[in-house]
Amino acid sequence: MYVLIGISWPFANGDLHLGHVASSLPGDVIARYHRLKGNHVVLVSGTDCHGTPIDIKALKEHKSPKEIVDECHQNFSEDWKKIGLSYNLYNRTDDDFHKEFVQNLFKKYYEKGYLYEKAETQLYCENCKLFLADRYILGTCPKCGADIKGDECEKCNSLLEIKDVLNPRCAICNNKASIKETKNLYFALSKFQDKLKDLVKENKNNWRENAVQFTERYLNEGIPDRCASRSLSWGITIPIKGYEDKKIYGWFENVWGYVTACKKYCDNNGEDWENYWKKGRNNKIYLVHAKDNIPFHTVIFPSLLMATEDGYSMPNKIVSDEYITIEGEKLSKSKNNYIAIKDLLSRYPADAIRYYFLTNDPEKRDFNFTFADFINTLNSDLLGKWGNFINRTLVFINKSFNGYLDEEEIDQSLEEQMKNLYEEVGNNINDGNVKEGIHLIFDFISKANKYFDDQKPWELAKTNPKECQKVLFNCTNIIYNVNNLLKPYIPFSSEKVDTFLNQKISNWNYQRLTNLNISSEIKPLYQRYDKSVIEEEKNRLRS
Repeated sequence: MYVLIGISWPFANGDLHLGHVASSLPGDVIARYHRLKGNHVVLVSGTDCHGTPIDIKALKEHKSPKEIVDECHQNFSEDWKKIGLSYNLYNRTDDDFHKEFVQNLFKKYYEKGYLYEKAETQLYCENCKLFLADRYILGTCPKCGADIKGDECEKCNSLLEIKDVLNPRCAICNNKASIKETKNLYFALSKFQDKLKDLVKENKNNWRENAVQFTERYLNEGIPDRCASRSLSWGITIPIKGYEDKKIYGWFENVWGYVTACKKYCDNNGEDWENYWKKGRNNKIYLVHAKDNIPFHTVIFPSLLMATEDGYSMPNKIVSDEYITIEGEKLSKSKNNYIAIKDLLSRYPADAIRYYFLTNDPEKRDFNFTFADFINTLNSDLLGKWGNFINRTLVFINKSFNGYLDEEEIDQSLEEQMKNLYEEVGNNINDGNVKEGIHLIFDFISKANKYFDDQKPWELAKTNPKECQKVLFNCTNIIYNVNNLLKPYIPFSSEKVDTFLNQKISNWNYQRLTNLNISSEIKPLYQRYDKSVIEEEKNRLRS
């Protein structure tokens, strides 16, 4: 099977934060799992280089948009690598390969009549001498009255027509916006209303519930055609006569990054990209993002795929997380309620962060991040359960049997439980339910610790060394297989455990441990954090 996993592309206008990490990690788990299953996998994402916030940031900082993008892309790439995102390609939308692909599509849509010219009035800032693209506009949501930026309301999750925004102002200078006549190219999104309804019906059991509900709501309201051109200096040039001074709107081109990054990777590695994207090729497509990106992945992108008339497969799995809050408040950089991932990585190992967000993945409801829960979870789960089981088993073997055990009889009950665990965890990851998978694994780790306690190998070592070796061999067999199950979740720790055992499993199958000759250097995988760290972190957040 050919498996494409696309993780949403962050805007190049700031640091990666905990929200990005929480919504992106499930995609990495899915990719690592399918690789262990032996499937052909391409995991892609990249930096969204043409969003209007980048223009605003460049103007405010007196830099060029490219300077902003280059710096952000470098930082993003480093942060993703440190947190363990195993991208086949982390690209950028100002990449020439991406630009050329999108421009060719734009011409094709225009020739087929899916893009049409429309004379209209548009908001204009007399002070900045600039037509205001969506993200240049501040105002009030006409549906719920909330303050908004652009054509999306975060409070009621509505996609708006800019002309309907109340009290519009320029986001650059905050002056009142006026109205001026211009012409634009519109994409005929409304033509795909019925096909999208069919798509949602077909995927009610495959997409996350929030994706189904939000998409049905948009469809019930009726999908308007959407402006695909904008009056900006930074972006992908429109290859249509009369529009050379305008750029392709970001919503139109950035979602195509999933295809262009896959195609670029495949072209560079001797693969056929169409195996991942075209119908009849035994493929599966996961799109992984937070819920504010749902309409772009379930309405806009499928419509653009259909409009090519080139036989594209539709996304099989929409893995759309809910939001996270921080210490009970909405994530907000302006209010100092904001944690950059590089900041957290400077004080905690990547697997600690990965474990916490994966075991609390906001699959069905918003999740509140608190430092108290973060520290307590690391101490109780990673250190107290998994780290403790590994340490007590392997250190005991080194101390009592010089690190070597003969192959012993495997407990059939434990073996059957682990075989079932492979199937259950695998099914959950395959369905995009990564949180349920890691909960099942740690439930079993708790049982493994109970098995160790019940068997009392410290007593058996004195009274029945043969039986003691059997117990320890079974415990090490558990470590061998559970460590393999955890590879999609906490890969850095898993690599260390492989070195402890001097052997590893490289596929998604239960395997019996054979000879056991473990490393003489068994060190704790995780550290214990003092409770004082909680207040230190909360004070740091407030400062």
